[in-house]
Amino acid sequence: MFMWLTERVFYILEIVGTIAFAVSGAMIAIERRLDLFGVVFLGVITAVGGGMIRDILIGSFPPVMFINMEYVLTACAVSIAVFLVAYFASHTYFKKASFIDTVNNVFDAVGLGAFSVTGTRIGISAGYSDNMFLCVFLGMLTGIGGGLLRDMMSRSIPFVLRKRIYALAAIAGACLYYLLFRIKAADTIAIFSAVGLTCIIRILATAFEWNLPVAAPEKEIVRTKK
Repeated sequence: MFMWLTERVFYILEIVGTIAFAVSGAMIAIERRLDLFGVVFLGVITAVGGGMIRDILIGSFPPVMFINMEYVLTACAVSIAVFLVAYFASHTYFKKASFIDTVNNVFDAVGLGAFSVTGTRIGISAGYSDNMFLCVFLGMLTGIGGGLLRDMMSRSIPFVLRKRIYALAAIAGACLYYLLFRIKAADTIAIFSAVGLTCIIRILATAFEWNLPVAAPEKEIVRTKK
């Protein structure tokens, strides 16, 4: 009974992450002025791309997205819904750009937390529970992989490489889940603690504009070009 409950929690977590990242990807595609196919494609890639890379890395073929189609179909449906809202209420949608950006950041934080935990858990379930580095790396990759693919396909520097403590939030959540697993904490506590930590770090980083230091400030680069 307990195992069944745990599996249901992880299933719900994966669906929540899929919806959250599909919304995030679709919103960015609309911002880039892509057509319907582009919006759906980027929404799906953002939602399931990280899991696809993770499965390839651990030798799970074909990746889950090609076996269990409900994740892809969910991402498609959500992406189409976001497109329709922007299409039929374009004036309101684009007029409230700042509010939409805030919503996008919240969805992104939820997706990052959910997938960081599920990625770590899949690494543990695959037999790598003694390898903390691999499990945490898989959690981080599951969380940020879709966004990396999305940004590269839309011809922009991946968000994770330039601002807002993005990957570090995923690493923090993955580490917390792994450590709680190792001390045999209840799965429910481990899941919600890790997801919550990731979301809090991500949202605070956005709200207070926390960034890691860069080698050369932008004004120095402009001065060098002159």
